[in-house]
Amino acid sequence: MELRGAVVIFIVIRLLKRVLREPTKRRLVLTLVAFTVSTLVSGTLFYLVEGVYGPQKDLTWSRSIYWAIVTMATVGYGDIVPKTFWGRVVACVTIVVGIAMFSLFISTLADVFMQGSLKRVLGLGRVKNVDVVVVGANEVCREAINELRRNMPKIRVAWVMEKKPRTPPEDVDFVVGDPTDDDTLKRAGIEKAKDLIVCVLDDSTAIHIVLTAKKLNKGLRIAALAKSSRAAELLKEAGVSIVVPFKRLGRELASAVFEPSVVHFLEEVTTARGRADLVEIVIDPSHAGKDVKDIIRELQVADRNARYLAVMLAKNSGEQVFAPKDDTKLDLGDKLVLVKVKEGVEPQKAASVSQQQQ
Repeated sequence: MELRGAVVIFIVIRLLKRVLREPTKRRLVLTLVAFTVSTLVSGTLFYLVEGVYGPQKDLTWSRSIYWAIVTMATVGYGDIVPKTFWGRVVACVTIVVGIAMFSLFISTLADVFMQGSLKRVLGLGRVKNVDVVVVGANEVCREAINELRRNMPKIRVAWVMEKKPRTPPEDVDFVVGDPTDDDTLKRAGIEKAKDLIVCVLDDSTAIHIVLTAKKLNKGLRIAALAKSSRAAELLKEAGVSIVVPFKRLGRELASAVFEPSVVHFLEEVTTARGRADLVEIVIDPSHAGKDVKDIIRELQVADRNARYLAVMLAKNSGEQVFAPKDDTKLDLGDKLVLVKVKEGVEPQKAASVSQQQQ
């Protein structure tokens, strides 16, 4: 019996040493395994010395396991007690091992939660179930995220940046690391994401990010900024669905000189914060064959506080029809772009709301 007790202690010590050397999560698993093994060994030894070879002939193995759990937890109900010398030896060893196991389990469990929380705060954790990944650490990225949250509040966004932000965004998981590195994008959930927005200001970095992301997720839809025309071509060849060129800002700046109202209009309709907004309707099977006025009528019935005006129809064939007529027939897969005007919202009120949210 002394030999068996020594073997049990030796096994437990070996397990404890191994647990302390392993990473946190593995330590937790090994702690549970060690606790289970200790319970089975202690219960079996108690059953042998007290039941099989001892005076408690009515003691069963299952009751001995129950005794081991109660003893290791230091509860001690007193319904089952050792009556032999070796039974008391087993009980003493079980109590010591139980205290060590429970202490180790609680500390390891707390460590797991602490490390998980710390990693999330520092942006070093792994994000799961992501819909959109945004890469870049500038105001363009922040505005893109804000617009996504306004128009699609239920989606999960992961923001990848090289340094931890001073003011972490609310309701957005951020990941800190090199955006051109596979591991950083994997931690951001790129492998199962549906969309990627690349708004870094360096063209070579943007191309590198796109190529890395496409390698990890072939079906990823990507929108990216391009500072030069050459970069725009390369990004399209790399698999970017929509390239937003910086030269578009030049057109807007020029318009600010000779047609400022156009600039104000674009600023108003390209965000969901103001009085008007540009919206896209994808024609599904239930709407295929209908005309433009039917779609507008359905939208206004669903939302009586808004008016809709069709400004562009992107045909499934690639053709673009500007200011489509009311009787224009719509086919499956067509995309109808409309201006949505919110009734009862004054322009100055919309502007003040916009400024408050900024």
